[in-house]
Amino acid sequence: MNRTAVVVSAILVVIVLEVITLGKARGALLALAGIPVLLLMITLIWNLRDRSPGTGQQHDEIDNGPAEMLSRWQARAQMLADRADGTRADWDRHLRPLLAKEFELSAGMRVAKNRKAIEAAGKHQFGADLWRWVDPANSALRDQTTRAPGRAALDEILRRLQRM
Repeated sequence: MNRTAVVVSAILVVIVLEVITLGKARGALLALAGIPVLLLMITLIWNLRDRSPGTGQQHDEIDNGPAEMLSRWQARAQMLADRADGTRADWDRHLRPLLAKEFELSAGMRVAKNRKAIEAAGKHQFGADLWRWVDPANSALRDQTTRAPGRAALDEILRRLQRM
């Protein structure tokens, strides 16, 4: 309860005690029976008024409906596709981990367990020219001058991943 409610409650208690001490105990008992109901009603109305959307208060609610989720997915996919036309550092930072993880999952082998086997499978699946853009060990995060392979290479990598 806030300060105002505490002060009002204390004043009402003092008034009720004064009425009882003045000798009007019978009338005061009837009034006492209605005071808790009155206080509950005031509290309920006060709380409902604070929660109503028309009071100008805005609640931070996130819309997680299907349309919002699809919109977020499309925005993320567009951002990742734009990275394919950026620098090699952008590719290595944003696309290579996703592509390498997807290859690892679809191949059913862990890179950490058998590096040579995953490399052979990667070269077989993508060819040596595309494997160098998927290979997690071929990352150069600081190379801001070399261009990424572009959307055509990304499309081809995704197409070959889809065939697995």
